Amino acid sequence: MQTLAELLESFQLYAVCEPCQRVVCVDVEKIIAQEGGRYPIQRLRGRLLCNHCGQRSNALRIVYVGPDAKASGFRYRR
Repeated sequence: MQTLAELLESFQLYAVCEPCQRVVCVDVEKIIAQEGGRYPIQRLRGRLLCNHCGQRSNALRIVYVGPDAKASGFRYRR
């Protein structure tokens, strides 16, 4: 997977703040609306800023949730 559009069908994206251990599910559809579906996942890493502690972190977790997010009850935890 290289682009955000490739995540939509079966994956969720989580931003992980290493300094404060906060984990947030990223709204991929919102970012696609702003940047387009071909936006590279790697470029998104450099934009992550924790709303809780203000630190930057490059940590992203891509989690398979199945077709149409049928396993959307899944919650990523550290």
